[in-house]
Amino acid sequence: MINVGSGLDEVIRKYFMNLISKHGLGSEYITAKASSGTAGSGAVEFKIVPPEWFELPSREYAIARGKEVIMECVFRGAKAHVFTASSFSGSLMLKDVLELDLNTISNRALFYGSLNAVMRYLGLIDKTIHCRGREPLRCAESLADEVVSKYGDVPALLVGYQPAMAKALAGVLKNFYVTDMNPDNIGKKVGNSVVLSHTENFRLLKKVKVALVTGSALVNSTLWPLYSEARRLGVELIVYGVTAAGATKVLNINRYCRFGT
Repeated sequence: MINVGSGLDEVIRKYFMNLISKHGLGSEYITAKASSGTAGSGAVEFKIVPPEWFELPSREYAIARGKEVIMECVFRGAKAHVFTASSFSGSLMLKDVLELDLNTISNRALFYGSLNAVMRYLGLIDKTIHCRGREPLRCAESLADEVVSKYGDVPALLVGYQPAMAKALAGVLKNFYVTDMNPDNIGKKVGNSVVLSHTENFRLLKKVKVALVTGSALVNSTLWPLYSEARRLGVELIVYGVTAAGATKVLNINRYCRFGT
């Protein structure tokens, strides 16, 4: 996949490089595997978090249906979750993570998962662990309230079909649009709206005042073009979820994650 936003990736890579150098972490290892285990001292371990852990209220969620997985990254006890459609196995030193080619989904998941875990360990970010059970429903209700409270009944776009968020926002906004990359979701009815293809994102950005974008867009390389276009149009962009915790902090992008830990 071509990484259209490579310029911003490189800004974050430079930040990560300086962070690792400043704290003397360049010789630390990352161990990535798809099974649970205990990483050695100073290592970073990736494992797949089973869908059952999330106890989600329905199978509409991508995690529950196996369309995406969440990898858990643990660095010196600090945990971070990252969505990915391409898991990674193996081990790398942090200095080698800095040299990863970010034109593949698996490498992007490893890079940004590592960034999140290290930043969490250093106390620079929080809410890097996905919420569970009925918390996504409460999160969605809070998001809808917050959007209306801050911006009013404005035209809004949700990039990434998160079922609870889509339903909550459709219930309070007159002009609401939602898009997704999964063909199985396209055409679904959400209130008075219908889930559209992600290929409509740039057309719809011209019609809205607020765009809420899933953090997994960072891993599949679609976030930076949306971010740049939103800035050009003066659209308020909010990234939701845990995946982009570190990147949004580095670039001072608004992030919403109410019940993450």
